[in-house]
Amino acid sequence: MAAASRGIDGRATGTVFVPDAARDFLEDKIAGYGSDPAGRQQQNEARFVAIDRFSAARLADLWVDSRAMPEGEASQWWECWCWPDRVHNLEAKAQHIGLPVAGDRLKFPERIVVFVFANASQMARLVSGVDSVAELRLGRDTAAFFRGEPKADQDGWIDALVDLIQDGRHDASPAVCLLDTGVNRAHPLLSMMLAASDLHAVRAEWGVDDDDGHGTELAGLALYGDLTAPLQSQMPIVLDVNLESVKLLPPTGFPPNAPASLGLVTQQAVALPEIQAPDRQRVFCLALGQTNVSGPRASSWSAAIDQSAADSQVDDIEMRHRRLFIIAAGNVPDGLDDLAMEDWDSYEIEDPGQAWNALTIGGMTHKAVISEPAVAHWTTAASVGELSPYSRVSASWQRGVSPIKPELLFEAGNRAVDPADQSHWSGLDSLSMLTTGHQVSKDPLSTTWATSAAAAQAAGMAAHLLADDPEYWPETVRALLVHGAEWTPPMLAQFKALGSKTDRMTLARRFGYGLPSLERAQFSRKSDLALISQASIQPFRKDGGNVRMNDFHFYSLPWPRSALELIAEKEVRLRITLSYFIDPNPNAEAPLAPARYRSYGLRFDLRKRGERIEKFKSRINALSDAADVQLDLAVAENDRLFGAKSVSAGSLHTDEWWCSAADLIDRDCLAVYPVSGWWKSSRKQEVSDRMARYSLVVTLDAGDVDVDLYAEIEQQIAAAIAAEAAVIDV
Repeated sequence: MAAASRGIDGRATGTVFVPDAARDFLEDKIAGYGSDPAGRQQQNEARFVAIDRFSAARLADLWVDSRAMPEGEASQWWECWCWPDRVHNLEAKAQHIGLPVAGDRLKFPERIVVFVFANASQMARLVSGVDSVAELRLGRDTAAFFRGEPKADQDGWIDALVDLIQDGRHDASPAVCLLDTGVNRAHPLLSMMLAASDLHAVRAEWGVDDDDGHGTELAGLALYGDLTAPLQSQMPIVLDVNLESVKLLPPTGFPPNAPASLGLVTQQAVALPEIQAPDRQRVFCLALGQTNVSGPRASSWSAAIDQSAADSQVDDIEMRHRRLFIIAAGNVPDGLDDLAMEDWDSYEIEDPGQAWNALTIGGMTHKAVISEPAVAHWTTAASVGELSPYSRVSASWQRGVSPIKPELLFEAGNRAVDPADQSHWSGLDSLSMLTTGHQVSKDPLSTTWATSAAAAQAAGMAAHLLADDPEYWPETVRALLVHGAEWTPPMLAQFKALGSKTDRMTLARRFGYGLPSLERAQFSRKSDLALISQASIQPFRKDGGNVRMNDFHFYSLPWPRSALELIAEKEVRLRITLSYFIDPNPNAEAPLAPARYRSYGLRFDLRKRGERIEKFKSRINALSDAADVQLDLAVAENDRLFGAKSVSAGSLHTDEWWCSAADLIDRDCLAVYPVSGWWKSSRKQEVSDRMARYSLVVTLDAGDVDVDLYAEIEQQIAAAIAAEAAVIDV
């Protein structure tokens, strides 16, 4: 019984939770009680004789807050106190209705609190259709609450959280390596995860401490995310990643790094932790950029990052050490107003965010409630679930020539709007993230915002994926993060309203592929089917004086045919991601021809409905032979979200098919094939004949239907992962 009360007449009214799986049982018992002939003892009399009537629970029946329940059309945050094993039902229903759900959670021994942004009628519809919610409360605390506390109370919150932290690391645990301003490891929330030997500086005379605050703030976000939720939680927090810090920026009093040296300085910074802990996997987080340099053209800095990611300075492919870089997209300038933001697309991704091999992180926001009394009448620049007003985009970059940036969005906070002149204000506590402050003795809880904060959260999630499976390549982690991403309801509505692939691609250059979650990246739902391959391919081969395309890979997809037939008319979502690292070749022609910059390229295609396998292989052979003109040969597909023209640049390619399950049943073959790059034009056979590697992730999502896609093909999946892809000579 979730709630109960007794009226003045002595009658008790209670709210009873009945899970979906138990409804048939209850209906059967009630039917038996009501159907016995008169004069005979009825079935289940002891259970039901005292009950006057049953009725569906109303919103008010679940309300346990001391404040009045919201009414009207104004949307706000609700706390949905859920049974832990049914949270996914609430999330699926909210997505179906189009209600934003915050990524952070409060966890208690018997409840998980999920935050949903809705008005009263929307919330009533949500809770009436799921078996997840036990109680409802209003609102959520913001960073402003904790920042307004005296230092002694802040210390108390921190001490309580420290008591909940469990060290889940082992000798092979990965690390988040922050290339920033240093970190103050004296902070109690950081010291246990950051060894003194893991603090570095590019120049020894700079010291390793953080005299700016930026690095320490990012360290807290990488470990915990926004602290507003963990500080209120009562559940143990298991930390399974290390922290590392390399001071990349000189402190006050030292000359700044010369712009021309930023690539070299970054490569020097990368080497320091690798020398200290050579066997440790790590994710590099770079939340710095050149505010006066933007656009898709490769710079010495972005090319150096591409070079480090692929380790392309090492000629022996087998000896290379690949690296995953997480880079902030850069921030829209402060001091703008609504009129200036109408030209949002002119604020392009900052250098080095254009790097092909890195994941570039933009920002979205769930923070749209201002809690500071002095400015409570102000509005916010963005609504819940929309692009953060801090986030830069690549919408103005030429399609087919430049990669899609940012690829992913994380919480970056919001800006407040002064109603007097419509000017935007940054850094309001309630619209920012709560994190660790570098002035521990004075201000242990700080706030941060913008895409640097988003990048730190992304790096933390990437490291957790590495901790989950140390066998993942950096290319695979990058692919999994993208696969675990979803557009927020407002973003998804915009995609579905567009029929043109060109228009959808423009949206993707603002929103990336969505907002990731660790749970989705791990593909834990039974209605998700995920196939992951880490494979090597030889794109080209030297044949006499000519270099030809060499291999392409075919994957037989083990579709659960029986399960798909059961939901034949249901719309399903097939998402395919191909991730690899190119060797960069920056030159003046590269921005005009992607094949000049990349060492090789890879593409994927799916067998069409009714297409014979032989015809499919022949078509892929033609696409590969056509090299860079393959886009003209690709057949248009109405159910494909972006289309073949979306993947002509970059080294991470993602597309989706939105179609009925019936349309997908015989589309059970996938091809990965090469296209041109500068390896192909090399005169050296040891270069043109090089092997390359890639990660492929295929996800079939059946949404909120009650079907287990995984059970039917469990054995097939195990065999498919163990088997090598079929290799066909061109």
